[in-house]
Amino acid sequence: MATAAVAAAFGKKEEVYGFQTLYRELGYYISRLEQYERALKFFDQAIEKTPNDRRALMGRAWARSKACKYEGALDDIRTALNLDPDDLVMLAHKALNTYLNCEFEDGLVQNTRLIPKRKKPDYFQMGAMHCADAIENCLGERAGRPLRDHYLIIRRLAWKKNFEEQKRFQPKSKYKKKKKKKVIPDTRASTVKDPIVPLKSARNIQSLTSGMFPSTMSYNDAAFEQLSIRDSIYSAKSEHNIVPPRIQFPYRPLQRYTSNIQNYMAEKYLDTLYKDKLFLKNLPKEPGVACPNEAGTEKILLLAKTGYKTVKYKQELLRARRPFYFIKYQEATSSGALKVRQEQQLNKLRVTAKKDADLIVVKMREALEEKNWRLVLELAEKLKSYCDLKSKKILPEREKYMDVLYDTVCQAHFDLKRLNKEQLEWDQEKRIYKMLGLHLSREPSTDSVIEQFKGVFIDWKKQINIYGERLRNASIPKEMCWLYHELSRFHTELKQYELARVYARKCINEAKRIENNQWVINSLLLVMRINIAQHSKNDAKSDALEALELATTMGDSDLIAFLTKCREVIDKVAFDEKLGPKVLMQREQKIVEMMAGDKMKDEAAHLFRMMSAMPAARRMSVMPGIRITDDEDGDKKAMASRKQSIMPGVQKPAEFQMPTAGPKQKKGAGAAAGASSKGVGFVELIKYHIDD
Repeated sequence: MATAAVAAAFGKKEEVYGFQTLYRELGYYISRLEQYERALKFFDQAIEKTPNDRRALMGRAWARSKACKYEGALDDIRTALNLDPDDLVMLAHKALNTYLNCEFEDGLVQNTRLIPKRKKPDYFQMGAMHCADAIENCLGERAGRPLRDHYLIIRRLAWKKNFEEQKRFQPKSKYKKKKKKKVIPDTRASTVKDPIVPLKSARNIQSLTSGMFPSTMSYNDAAFEQLSIRDSIYSAKSEHNIVPPRIQFPYRPLQRYTSNIQNYMAEKYLDTLYKDKLFLKNLPKEPGVACPNEAGTEKILLLAKTGYKTVKYKQELLRARRPFYFIKYQEATSSGALKVRQEQQLNKLRVTAKKDADLIVVKMREALEEKNWRLVLELAEKLKSYCDLKSKKILPEREKYMDVLYDTVCQAHFDLKRLNKEQLEWDQEKRIYKMLGLHLSREPSTDSVIEQFKGVFIDWKKQINIYGERLRNASIPKEMCWLYHELSRFHTELKQYELARVYARKCINEAKRIENNQWVINSLLLVMRINIAQHSKNDAKSDALEALELATTMGDSDLIAFLTKCREVIDKVAFDEKLGPKVLMQREQKIVEMMAGDKMKDEAAHLFRMMSAMPAARRMSVMPGIRITDDEDGDKKAMASRKQSIMPGVQKPAEFQMPTAGPKQKKGAGAAAGASSKGVGFVELIKYHIDD
């Protein structure tokens, strides 16, 4: 109590009992859990309270070394050596951290001097070997001739540096420019984009057009040469223009220019960890990082930044011990054993890739036999993505798998053009209605085709971008047919019928060129759907007739029956003409036929004749919610209180109410009887049933 009172009187904070060892041992305990950043806080407190504690200094040096803070670790080691210069443990830590800090010459000297003092365990001898090995990797014979072997890259970098130094000084404004808001174009506008053309076809067209006018082109080129302006050193130039033409050199370079040199080097030094480096580098640019939780977003960005710096620092340390030119020289001059190991590893990768691709193909064929067309399309997309990821060196039979993919997808789309003979005729027509994009009041639950593709969400715009990029790089006719067909299908789902028609016609032309009738049938069905969506019944009939003629030449009886049923459905199709007089007359006739008894039919027909005399804006079907009375006041009240909905809530007519004593009931009943004689009883009857 007295000590506490004295400390309070002099304004000093009372220390925890055993503080001389408490923070130090906490730091050691947390370091064993590999939480080095957290352990450093306790070591800092321990050294702040006891600066001459050698054990605390050694623990912090070890934690800093694990956290890649080698300069700070060396400072702690020097402080501890000032207290005890002959401590071999601290001398070993100093030699190790000197090597880790990439000071190989100093590390070699320290380890060599300490070898006579302690030979076992052989820490100092192994440290000297590591330092000597790193020096040989950088400067010895095993590193080759870097200036000769990589002269292309060195020359390009030198010219680029020279160009940057000769640039005039450009002062920067201290005011930050406001970022302009990106104007997002309205994709919903009715602008029709140009169809995508494969690069191979575009090059062929360009070569043909360039060869048509050789004289004109040469004249323009000559005129352009006369009117051209020479670029100055300060004008914007590409890197290719900065470097002058290459001089003759008697040696072949080991490493040429590589566009992804950073990723290539990261893979060499970090192995599979380079993917984590790319992830941390691109994480701040990901759209999913930004969220309403600002504190969480800042924490994620800070963790990504710290992790990326740590991984990059580790890569530079490894690069200092084994330079990149050393790795390339060793690969070029490697012995036969290394090449054998590389071949064995390549064979393993080939076997694994072939096994995975065969498994997808087997599943896809089984799904086709089981008529699971949705699974066929999903597996086809999976096989395509898998083959794109594997190089031809790892998957030599990639073209073979792609050919199987195109044939299977074509067969899957072709097999959809079938009728189930066990179904009723109306269910068969519903399948055709669904395939042609027509509206169904109720989808049949027994149709397997409709059930497979029911409730499937697909981002059509994303698929269009993916398949469009594939089409630009396509070169095989079967691949073009597949991509044209899919792009036509995607644009049809987005109701972009003009582009869909163009792609479908391109698919038909390409399929006719390679004599693939199945793709022609598939594309003709898409064109029929587009024509029906645009209310062009005659064009749809002509497309169906063309497909029917092709099916007859193919001799496919099931396809002929399907296309015949399609023509019948197209003949029955009534397009969406909700206010057309023909549709109204058909509906009125059906309502009249539903009435029971000749009297009710006459009243319904009389009512529809009266309604037909009204203006088109007021001509509507029987609407509940209107109460009809005989007196003029009742008519005015009914017109004023007319409801705009069909929700129930209107009072029942007098003739359907419960009998009560009084003269009003008889009056209401007489009015209702008078109205029924004029043909209004039918309206009241329907209104009563709807209200109930």
